[in-house]
Amino acid sequence: MQSAFDSLTTDRINVRVQASGTITRRTGATTAVEHASDRTVTGVAAGSTQRTINGTSAGTENTTGTNEQGNFTALRILGDTTTNVVIPVATSNTPAYPISGTIVRSMKVTLTYEGQTPVTSTRREVVTFNGSNTATVVITKDGQTRNCTLPLPRGRPVCE
Repeated sequence: MQSAFDSLTTDRINVRVQASGTITRRTGATTAVEHASDRTVTGVAAGSTQRTINGTSAGTENTTGTNEQGNFTALRILGDTTTNVVIPVATSNTPAYPISGTIVRSMKVTLTYEGQTPVTSTRREVVTFNGSNTATVVITKDGQTRNCTLPLPRGRPVCE
């Protein structure tokens, strides 16, 4: 294992991040955050023609506060998995779109008002790359699935 980046011999970079803390919003609501991610990028050595990204992240946000509907707690659990997203190294002014791979994002939110039944919502997105300037996205929210396209490099999903 290398202790530092070397442009001649390093071909893999692993980044691990862990964050936690609490924030108090202007409304007085307090949110406690816990998040961790572990990502590896291979193909970073000189002369490499593509990079491959794999990794995961997971986290929670727990908010307590009061609004016009009363005292509440909101718990958001989220995570993602990046699997074999392969990106060619860009040349000159040609953008390099991922040629393969998937990113799966999942989230579950539970909102509970004091004295009421909790309400839960889920969302899962599966983004698939194929080398074109458009990725496919399958979004499932609370059991309802929509097929979408995502313009690259930036854009909003366009759904059927």
